[in-house]
Amino acid sequence: MRQTLPLRSGMALAAATAALAAAAVSAAPAAGAAPGPATATDHVLFSFAGKPCAGPLDGMIAGPGGVLYGTTDFGGTRDQGCVFSLTPGSSGYTQRVLFKFGGPDGGKPQGIVADAHGDLFGNTLIGGTANAGVVFELVPGGSGSYTERILHNFTGGTDGSQPAGVPVLDAHGDLFGVTQFGGTGGQGVVYEMRRTATGYTEKLLHSFASTGGLPQAGLTIASDGTLFGTIYGFGRGNPDGTVFRIQRGTAGAVYTPLYNFTGGTNGANPNGALTVDNRTGVIYGTTQFGGSGSGNGTVFSLTPHGSGYAEHVLHALAANGAEGFAMEGQLLLTAQGDLFGTATLGGIKCSGIGCGTLFELTPSGTSFTFRTVHLFSGPPDGADPEWSGLIPGPHGTLFGTTRSGGTARACGDGGPGGVQGCGTVYQITP
Repeated sequence: MRQTLPLRSGMALAAATAALAAAAVSAAPAAGAAPGPATATDHVLFSFAGKPCAGPLDGMIAGPGGVLYGTTDFGGTRDQGCVFSLTPGSSGYTQRVLFKFGGPDGGKPQGIVADAHGDLFGNTLIGGTANAGVVFELVPGGSGSYTERILHNFTGGTDGSQPAGVPVLDAHGDLFGVTQFGGTGGQGVVYEMRRTATGYTEKLLHSFASTGGLPQAGLTIASDGTLFGTIYGFGRGNPDGTVFRIQRGTAGAVYTPLYNFTGGTNGANPNGALTVDNRTGVIYGTTQFGGSGSGNGTVFSLTPHGSGYAEHVLHALAANGAEGFAMEGQLLLTAQGDLFGTATLGGIKCSGIGCGTLFELTPSGTSFTFRTVHLFSGPPDGADPEWSGLIPGPHGTLFGTTRSGGTARACGDGGPGGVQGCGTVYQITP
């Protein structure tokens, strides 16, 4: 839950409040009923202490030597968030703060991506010269320090305002992302930061208007450079959300809506980034609501079919909340075709609304088999794995972050599940 005016913190979750409150009543299984076995070994690698950084909302990336990199939403200068690294050692992981945001240089980072040189790129929800967010680059120095370069200050006008989600890089070093607001229709934009000999120049690929807008998740880039994204469902157009594609060519960028959700059994309101199987062209994603009777969300696929795509619901989360609800993180597709994901809420504990779950979908013929891998339980375990996707670790393990929980209790915002704690980095062995 963001602490600013943008949809990711305000309207999106405000619109979900009634549904979450209703789900909280049913999230705990009936007396005597088990919520499903936790079949994984969970190990908390690091618990944030509040200072200097806290609240890793948007997951991590892995670098050379097993070093993990990520961002936090809180801490830093003026509580505007940090970029951190965690280096493995014989006695555990050591945190290092690479950059603290303080307002003019950005605030509330949305995750990071790295290029081949080790430079880190990201965008921030707020901050900058117009408090509409920035696109930044962190350049490593010889002593291990990082220097920030502001690649673009959003003005809140036609260039966009308040970017959401982690940006993506293409093979040429160009950066792509979305904003929630701004653009010619005030519904947000898809932007490109084009690399030039003297720096970066923003180029608008699409302004959302009559087609709907206000995207809440970052883009996904396929191996051929095609961009895929989602619209949550606010604003004009389809109120239940859309999956879209942007193809770039010499004549410019072409925006195509691929699928409109209807709010029923096929799902509603996609709130996480998509996952693309480059071998088959199949797109995977989640919706926050909808599904067969539960309303707790779906895991779906879009399969190329003729000139369009056919949607298939791979799983609808259970109505009692035991499998989780409020899915926001990007799905991880393994080489074996398994899908791993997280739900922000549901499962067990955390004021009855649940601390969140980690799940797996295994392909079985033409369908998928769902199982709950881990039930988060708050302190000292984590809670609320919000927009944090999973990344592969050594020996088949998975790394992820939770916004709340952990051993430290200095953070009192509690997250959407109400549990205290400053967040964790965890490793799961399925």
